[in-house]
Amino acid sequence: MPTVVDRTAAIRELKRIATRSPQIMRIWPDDRQQRAGQTVEVDLSDVASRAVLLFNVSGDGTIQLLYPVGSDAALARSASLRLPLRVGEPFGAEQIVAVTSQQRMVDLETALMQFNRRRASGQVIKSLERYLPADARIASIGFFSAP
Repeated sequence: MPTVVDRTAAIRELKRIATRSPQIMRIWPDDRQQRAGQTVEVDLSDVASRAVLLFNVSGDGTIQLLYPVGSDAALARSASLRLPLRVGEPFGAEQIVAVTSQQRMVDLETALMQFNRRRASGQVIKSLERYLPADARIASIGFFSAP
């Protein structure tokens, strides 16, 4: 139960932060329920030469770092960035979050890597409050996933 409460508070705070300086993001094909193995695409607009961090807060509060991973570029090269994501566990209420900035967000990226695959939604909010650059833009979209 504590992880559900932490996640709910974290999502509420993410949405509050996102209203200050929103980033345009869409989920394709739509934000309805998605099944295991399906591919959804996250489409970010107006991101040319901006650093991008993308993560998921799953229904049980597990953080999943989605971008950048491995050899992904630190800065977006074009005005839009479309990232395919395969739906998988843990299933439930998903909250995809994008953070963009004119400079790479090394401290925030490091924190997200440390939280990756851990139930740490409350810690993510604290890291955003601590490391979010002044020019940051945030987007947050939810959908449901199922086996």
